Amino acid sequence: MIKSIKIFLPRNRKAKARLEKKLNEYERRVEQLKQACPFDNPDLSYNSFNGYKALLVRRLCLRGEVQTRDLAEELKEEFGSLDADSYNNAVRVIYDYCHTGGKNVRNGTGF
Repeated sequence: MIKSIKIFLPRNRKAKARLEKKLNEYERRVEQLKQACPFDNPDLSYNSFNGYKALLVRRLCLRGEVQTRDLAEELKEEFGSLDADSYNNAVRVIYDYCHTGGKNVRNGTGF
């Protein structure tokens, strides 16, 4: 089941800059997945944990907020499927970055 929460872009300039840096990091990871992609469509690389984080942060930066269930529905439509566990985990990471500065995120590269 997809968690339905709304994530808002932090107002703090420093936190916004960190999110943009994370977006670059996630985009690099997705590019690496694309290079090794066994699928005919390398864009399917976005249908992954790092891809979900990149898409969530990109939406935040563009719109200032993201409704997680709405984005999940868009991704299901685009990719034909969605890994709910990976997506919910990506949502938890990005939500925590925006609300606590990543205090509850474990085993990551840091915020």
